[in-house]
Amino acid sequence: MSLSRKLFIYTSAVLLMLLLVTFWLLEKRQAVLWLEHLQAQHLAAARFATPEILKHFRGDFTRLSPRKQGEMVHLLGFSHDLIGFSLYSDSGRALFASDIFPGFTTQDLPTDTLFETEDQDLAYRIAPDAQGRRVLDVVVPAFSPAGSRLLSVRFYYSFRTVDQRLAEMHQDFLSIAIGAALVSIFLAALGARRLTRPIQQLIDGARAITRGELETRIPMRGADGGADELTVLAGVFNEMAGSLNASREELTRRNDQLSTANDELHRISERLTRAERLAAVGQVAAGVSHEIDNPVGIILGYAQLLLEDLPQGDMRREDVQAIIDECLRCKRITGGLLGLSRTGARQWEPVDLHELIESTWASLQPQKLFRQIDFAMHLDAGLPRLIGDSDRLRQVLVNLLLNAVQALAERGIIRIGLKKVAGGAEITVDDDGPGIAQEQRETIFDPFFSTKEKGKGTGLGLAICRKLIEEHGGSIDALESPLGGARIRIYLPCDADRKTQSEC
Repeated sequence: MSLSRKLFIYTSAVLLMLLLVTFWLLEKRQAVLWLEHLQAQHLAAARFATPEILKHFRGDFTRLSPRKQGEMVHLLGFSHDLIGFSLYSDSGRALFASDIFPGFTTQDLPTDTLFETEDQDLAYRIAPDAQGRRVLDVVVPAFSPAGSRLLSVRFYYSFRTVDQRLAEMHQDFLSIAIGAALVSIFLAALGARRLTRPIQQLIDGARAITRGELETRIPMRGADGGADELTVLAGVFNEMAGSLNASREELTRRNDQLSTANDELHRISERLTRAERLAAVGQVAAGVSHEIDNPVGIILGYAQLLLEDLPQGDMRREDVQAIIDECLRCKRITGGLLGLSRTGARQWEPVDLHELIESTWASLQPQKLFRQIDFAMHLDAGLPRLIGDSDRLRQVLVNLLLNAVQALAERGIIRIGLKKVAGGAEITVDDDGPGIAQEQRETIFDPFFSTKEKGKGTGLGLAICRKLIEEHGGSIDALESPLGGARIRIYLPCDADRKTQSEC
């Protein structure tokens, strides 16, 4: 059972009990007062009627004629509760008994004998009649001028008026009690609702807090003045919710900072790991370049001289050309290794990516490799210039386009896209070739990893591209292309020292 119902039941029960006791006591008190009032009236009527009755008899106590009886009824009719009267001698012998007054029966009179009275005063008692109804039995003594007691007049008064008045009063009290009970129940319900509503609001607010709704607030009543304990409790609850909300926002902010720092640490860790790999490759490259480049260069030079001396049609020219090709391949490998290990001087300047992409394609388009390529560019206009090294960015674009055309076997579709993104620009290179498997999209940027056939790639091109992009503070990753092949996506940020984030 809820607190509101308990409070309503307890309050209603207490109020109803108080009302019942109060009205019961009031009814009893009013009954006593009314009985005393009517009883005093009857006693006064008996004293007044005694001399008049004696005047009518004048010592003759024979039975009254109907006319005399009517006169007697008319004389004593001012008292509507009078049943009848009797006359007794001083010794207690019955001298006369009147007829029962209209509206009453013989059973309305007590059946016992005359009770004793004190001198100089009347006596009365309440006695039951034959049917158990109450009758006021009053005895009034009559005295002679000398002061001696002559006889006694006995009056019988009914409690009919009293009972009627008491019944009416009982009905009135019952009606008032029912009305007061209904009003009390309504007030109890109103008070219970008014008292428990703030408590229910506190309960709902606490449940909302447990669900994480820390913006929940409880309306405060009487906050301007005269605030009760529940209003103060609501204010404390709102302060607690505000404090929890502020703490959660602070924790969320710190968690975001930690998450950002953790992501940055992961990126730095990956870069350090790659840097360690490149450093190891650099050490190997330094030794290889010194030990291999010179002899390979000498072999290449003699082979080229030998090729010039051999006449056209000489079968040895193919062998010499093979020597030259392998020497050039060795130099490309050592050059790529040195490109990974050396940083070199950077030429930072404003770079127009739109112009850079168009000029790079213009330089590659005449080559035989690109003659059967369906090439298109989707370049957004109005991009701001970025700060970077245009030659290194051009080298990245050339490597990506060469990789794409080799993956297509010199026939297919290549698309280059350029668009503005938050904080920088995004370049995409798509093709409709075989694509890159999901498990190879990260390792493809490692040195010496290649998906090309043996002898057609060194596995250093994408590694060099990642190194050059990361030098610009950007990132490069491999995705699935909408064309069905591979997509290489490059992100280049604005230079924080030279351009603000909003400008990018």
